[in-house]
Parts: sequence; structure tokens; C-alpha cells
Amino acid sequence: MPEPVVILTRAHGENSGVATGLAAAGIASREVPCVAVRPLEDPTPLRLAVRALTGDDLLVITSRAGARAVGAVLSGASCAAPVAAVGQATAKACRDEGLRVAFVPSAPNASALAAELPLPRGATVLTRSDRAARDPVEVLTRRGAHVREVVAYRTTPIAPGALIPDGAIALFASPSAVEGFALSAARVAGAVAIGASTAARVRAILGIEPRIAGTDDDQMVDALKALVKDTDAIAGR
Repeated sequence: MPEPVVILTRAHGENSGVATGLAAAGIASREVPCVAVRPLEDPTPLRLAVRALTGDDLLVITSRAGARAVGAVLSGASCAAPVAAVGQATAKACRDEGLRVAFVPSAPNASALAAELPLPRGATVLTRSDRAARDPVEVLTRRGAHVREVVAYRTTPIAPGALIPDGAIALFASPSAVEGFALSAARVAGAVAIGASTAARVRAILGIEPRIAGTDDDQMVDALKALVKDTDAIAGR
């Protein structure tokens, strides 16, 4: 039997780092987006929230899409507040947009970010997708943070535009991607999920137990390599 192909379900333009890492390990991958990242129809609330920040506030960004959305509404202006980024990939995207990254958690996931974030004297402004889980908000609120949420972009599940081969392994970076993948009724041999909320959707919709990885590309590649190795061992390859 051939080795399993890894299906990369993130939106176009988000998969190159993982694909390169897998190729270096001799693992084939295929980009099959199951989610679309869309800009806000009216970015005014995001623009006002970001431009109202002060040095006492903290801007929290949990994805590269969020970093690009913030950069777009700033339009070259500086951000008065420092930034907390969920992982190194998001931190790089923030710096590319001219943002000053002051904090990255020890593990690249929303749970670690919410638990470890140094609380500012002012507001903790969390920029997110319209479908993001509320777990980090609840953790920060329990810690005494003054949290303000603002939607930075939207995610829409879309059905895979290509046939999913039998025995494939899928990478899901959001609950929306799981929902889009499920529209195809395809089955996979295994899955890697980014974060607890995505893992919960994999269990609920696909009925399999995923491995959980952080948000950085190298974390995803390591989890996928381990899953491919285990799948090969079970299949006797």
C-alpha cells in the first residue's frame, strides 16, 4: 500500500510552510482548502478598536489572518499598544505588518496564551475570527483581565474541491475547516487538529480522535510526521 497523503485543509496561501516541511521528510501532501478566510464587509469597528488602543492596553492576535487584518486597518499607521501573538508564525506575520510583539506563549496555542498572558493595566483587546471559540476569553476573564473582543475576519466552511484519496490524513486548523471537509462525506485514516476546539469538532463530526498540535508550522509538521509513522506501522509498511 502507498504511504498516506496529507490533506492540507487551510485556505489558499496558508499551507506552504507545512507542505515544505512534509516534503523535506518525504511525505506527500495536497492542498485541498475546506475553509475560506474573508475580509469584513465593514472593517470600521476593527479600525476604531485598533486605533483607540493606548500603551496601557494589549492587542492579542491569534492567527496570521488576524495580523494581516490589523495591518490592513492601520494602513501604515503605528499601533500604540504592544501585541501578544499566539505563536512564532503569527508573531512573524505581526512584525511583517509593523506591529510590536511583546509576548509569545511557551506553547503555540490559545490555551497557553490565555493562561500565561501578562495582564496589562488597560484593556486586553482580542482580535479573532467570527467563529472562534470563547475558551480564551473565559480564561482571561477569570484571571481578572478587562477583555474586549473584536472580529477581525470571517471564516466560511467550503466543500473540498478535489477528491480525497482513501487512507489520507487531514490537517485541520479550525472548526470551520472540519465542517467544510465534512461536506464531502470523505473519510480519513487520521487527523491532526490545531487546538482543543478544532479537535472537538473532529471528534463530533468525523468520529475520530485527532492528534492536537500548536499553531506554528513546525508543530503541525511534527504532529503529522508522527501520525504518518504510526499509520505506516499499523498498515505494516
